[in-house]
Amino acid sequence: MNKEDEINETQDLLEKAQFYILNQKYSEALKILKRLTAEEDAGPHTFYLYGLALEGSNSFEEAKGAFRRVLELAPDHKEAHEHLDKLIDG
Repeated sequence: MNKEDEINETQDLLEKAQFYILNQKYSEALKILKRLTAEEDAGPHTFYLYGLALEGSNSFEEAKGAFRRVLELAPDHKEAHEHLDKLIDG
């Protein structure tokens, strides 16, 4: 598989994970996102979706870690800031 195919496959998986999150199928989304976040080139959007799925699964401490990782990669990510603040403030 060439690099372009890998990028397309990753994008398809992210879209599938986002679909699962929107439909509150968090365990299905987590199956995909655990694999994608383990890749060394995982970007902020991947970790953001991972955080949303963890938050939806009531795994709040892990969700905080995912949102913190988003902010390491993209300090201006507004939605990650909002979710992290909400989780910290309870």
